[in-house]
Amino acid sequence: MDEKLKNEIEQGASLLGLSAEDALGKYEDICKENGVEKDNPIGLGLWRSHVAQSRRQKSKPSGGGGSNQLSKKAFGFFISLESPRDTMVWNRNKAKEEYARNADAALESGLIATAEETDGGWKILRVFKGDYQERIVKTLPDGAEEIDGNTIVPLDATESYPNGGKNRNFGKPLPAKEFRRTGVFYGMVGDSVEMKPYFFSYKKDGCLDFAPNCFEYLHMVVIKNENSDDIYGYTEVTKSSLVMNVNLDPENSDYRDMSDFNYVDTLTSVFSNKITELVDIDRQHGNLAMLPVKERYVITDGTVCNMNMTPFGNGNRVLNITDLNAEFDYEGGNNMTTCWVPEHIEIDFGIGSNIIVIGRTSQRQGDDGPEPVTINVSGILTVERVGSPVEIEQTEEAGDDWFS
Repeated sequence: MDEKLKNEIEQGASLLGLSAEDALGKYEDICKENGVEKDNPIGLGLWRSHVAQSRRQKSKPSGGGGSNQLSKKAFGFFISLESPRDTMVWNRNKAKEEYARNADAALESGLIATAEETDGGWKILRVFKGDYQERIVKTLPDGAEEIDGNTIVPLDATESYPNGGKNRNFGKPLPAKEFRRTGVFYGMVGDSVEMKPYFFSYKKDGCLDFAPNCFEYLHMVVIKNENSDDIYGYTEVTKSSLVMNVNLDPENSDYRDMSDFNYVDTLTSVFSNKITELVDIDRQHGNLAMLPVKERYVITDGTVCNMNMTPFGNGNRVLNITDLNAEFDYEGGNNMTTCWVPEHIEIDFGIGSNIIVIGRTSQRQGDDGPEPVTINVSGILTVERVGSPVEIEQTEEAGDDWFS
């Protein structure tokens, strides 16, 4: 065993009141639980995390912050964090399109309610489980819209979820907007010392300003689904609890020294089933359609061969990456993959850099058939940085210097 690793295990044993033999056994158990070899540098990071967490648990007063609490502390990093998405767009558009096609059918199916202005308020008519219901309200819901001179209220028409759970919002107005940010988190949650992947979801306004960099260790508070590997951000708590590990004082009990941690090794060992060669990205795009939505992402790598840092209307910038080890098709010209990078992801590298990209694949249908697959990026790990981002050239408009 590496001398440095052995010394750290012994130091941890002393702090936890364990014998060197028991500490070594615990270290081996932790490595086994996380699927890493004992001499893998990841093991050292896991051991440090275990020691720090065990010390914090010992210092907690009895009865406070037990494992049965709804909220849990989480430590780890995101490999993927998507931009906030308005989850109401599809349902609202469906309701409006159905209303435009057949107003009576939209009402009877519970997709919309009608609103008619009266003295002192609005008369709302909806069909709920086959029954026509009317009521007078003083103000319209935020999601109400006017279409061709008529006011409608798009409704939540989902009575139950695929898992059988009842939808408490069934028959109620759809919000004008409701944002959700999703991602993939790797770390430990609650009292667990096992580092593993979790699917992360964060709804409503709290998610809008929640944008930690991927592949940077952090601390946050989440809610854990005890029946799955899902964790959730909630209200403003998760956002306000966010602390980057690097910003903590090393003397702080929450601080973890993760300087020896290897992100690339973790991706290749833990997320191996998501890794796709860049030349196989088109084939993999078809395979992803068979998976649940939250699992439809790929991990691939390539060399940056072009970039456009001028943001589009949605904030995306463009990277083109290629596999320099693959045969280049000069005639076909289809050897570069376009990556759409949202504004919350930092681009601090230039052309020629080697990067690992995490994201969802997408493919448009053109007039002549399917276009090349592109990637909507949700995480970037720079393996080899070359240069800096290409600066946006500012054209000098006529008259800009009229006072000079």
